[in-house]
Amino acid sequence: MRGSEYSQDGELSQAYAAAAYQHTTGAWLSELNAVRDKLAADPALLADLSNSELDFAKRQARLNAILPSAARTDVKNFLYTLLREGHLALLDAVIADLTRMAAQRSAAQVAHVTSAVPLTPDEQEALRQQVHARFSSEAELDFHVDPSILGGVVLQVGDKVIDGSIAARLTALHERLAAVR
Repeated sequence: MRGSEYSQDGELSQAYAAAAYQHTTGAWLSELNAVRDKLAADPALLADLSNSELDFAKRQARLNAILPSAARTDVKNFLYTLLREGHLALLDAVIADLTRMAAQRSAAQVAHVTSAVPLTPDEQEALRQQVHARFSSEAELDFHVDPSILGGVVLQVGDKVIDGSIAARLTALHERLAAVR
């Protein structure tokens, strides 16, 4: 992939990833909020669900009664874990933390790194340190291999592209030579 193709594909993949992340996080938050609201409206129910002396199956059945009708299996299993461990009262704090994490995650930068050959772990770490120093210590690096760049590295962080590939250097040299003619 070359500069503009990479930029376009990188932006497109980020848009898809952000949509998927928002969809899954949003679905979780919606279902967890619905349960929290029902528990807030009935403190006695929360007390019963938190009573570990009561049989788990009975508490689970009572929790099932307040779950959204189309609740996702992974959300149900998460709530069952809170119920079993006696931590259902933490649901409000869990929702607040999940909301904060989702906001931080969506704001995180992703640095796309393309090299002609796979980078060694040491090379990846050295590049990671350079990207963190120059752009953001929160940037996540996403490594790709594209033999068409011949050598070097292409780095894209947001709308910034640093093309240190051999292919880009050859293209620039070709353009300078063509201008001399």
